[in-house]
Amino acid sequence: MRIAIIGGAGIQALGTTYDLLENPEVKEVMLADISLEAAQRRAAQIGDSRISTKKVDLMNEDETAALLEGFDAVINSGPAPLVPQATRAALKAGVHYVDLGAWPKETREQQELSSRFEEKGLTAVLGVGSAPGISNMMALHGVEQLDTVSDIDILIAMKDFSKHESPFVWPYLLDTILDEYTLNPVVVRDGKITHVEPLTGEPVQFEGMIGWATPIYTIHPEPVTLYESFKDRGCRNTSFRIALPEDFHNKLEFLVKLGFGSTEPIDMGGGIMLSPRQALLATLGKLPRKTSEYKQYSVTRVNVLGTKDDRKTLVVVELYVGTEKRWNIPAGALKTSVPPSIVAQMLAKGQVEKKGVLPPELCLDSKLFFGELAKRGMEVYSRTIQYAF
Repeated sequence: MRIAIIGGAGIQALGTTYDLLENPEVKEVMLADISLEAAQRRAAQIGDSRISTKKVDLMNEDETAALLEGFDAVINSGPAPLVPQATRAALKAGVHYVDLGAWPKETREQQELSSRFEEKGLTAVLGVGSAPGISNMMALHGVEQLDTVSDIDILIAMKDFSKHESPFVWPYLLDTILDEYTLNPVVVRDGKITHVEPLTGEPVQFEGMIGWATPIYTIHPEPVTLYESFKDRGCRNTSFRIALPEDFHNKLEFLVKLGFGSTEPIDMGGGIMLSPRQALLATLGKLPRKTSEYKQYSVTRVNVLGTKDDRKTLVVVELYVGTEKRWNIPAGALKTSVPPSIVAQMLAKGQVEKKGVLPPELCLDSKLFFGELAKRGMEVYSRTIQYAF
């Protein structure tokens, strides 16, 4: 089994690589990155002879396709705006494709390739990280317990007790988080796609180390994709909220309210035009990223409301995850990085029957997927509440 990872030197690719190498059937993991030096450092960090490294430029689709030829699957952990290029390259190379998700415009471009993937007997699974990804499969699990569905609500919360060297540590791509904190989140209400104000939410209580948290609405694909997937089952309302580690959230919210989330260029003096976001990202990019020992916890809760045997029924599906101490990977990154490894291996083994470009809830078997998560210490639990009316 040969698996390629685009963006192989990135934050999320670390856990993906470690997880792939746990399987002795994986004979090669190619770390392809725009920075060959960064990919080589990552390879040296992990120290496994099955790792190879290559430079990749997704803007050159033909060269990317040539790089991918002969692999069983490619995992795209690269930047979301370039997922259409990576998907087209995978199609040209004739390999299965997995990514961590993108915004609606890029997703539509990928979906337009579905018939061509089908013709080649290939599958592209879009959005298989933590959210989207695990969250979609948890929603599917809830839907499978019901006769009809009306509401799907996703809640994620993270608590971080780590001692960081840096005064500001972000859990995943900061540019993406800034979008999530500044753009108007999409929800579906009564079958209509609408927007709500960013940074709004209410306190929710979770179990164990998480406790109370305040997940906020952020721009995410799940409300639209899950509505489209399950509207034939009666789905009318969907939403997504997340509570990132409190210290990080408070600092970023302050910066956003000061205007540092803006992408509009301003005159910095001397004829230099620069957006506040560019200045912020450039400044923060120089901060140290190393943390000696992570101590982070994360929960995903998906509430699926509908009917069972003509009675109103709520299925609550939950997943609690801690830091992977062997690899020193925090909970949030672990939940994001392991699922693409699982799905890429499922594709390579022929365990995904449907072909085309699809979200995970429409092509993956929930029992098989959750079974693989459980093998890695990530157990999904569910409980059902049936009302008297």
